[in-house]
Amino acid sequence: MARRTPPPSPLQTELLRYLRPPVPRLARQVSEQAAPGLAEVGRTHAGRPAAEVMVALAEAVRAVGGEPDMAALAEFGEQIEAGENPFV
Repeated sequence: MARRTPPPSPLQTELLRYLRPPVPRLARQVSEQAAPGLAEVGRTHAGRPAAEVMVALAEAVRAVGGEPDMAALAEFGEQIEAGENPFV
């Protein structure tokens, strides 16, 4: 019988992210720069209306010089309204 390993805990995932060696080319990508802000919106706006969440997500993307994809942010807004955080 094969033994399954449990999925990593959120704490373990976060620690592994911090321990990842820096990659300068990756750090210059807008998606990487926006990731902490998007995750914060996911934490602070859980359960709020999707339209309100979408505005906060767009602001987080623009804050790092990106152009938000409003269709994608609408989907993320619905997930966050439902209490999920797709950015963790």
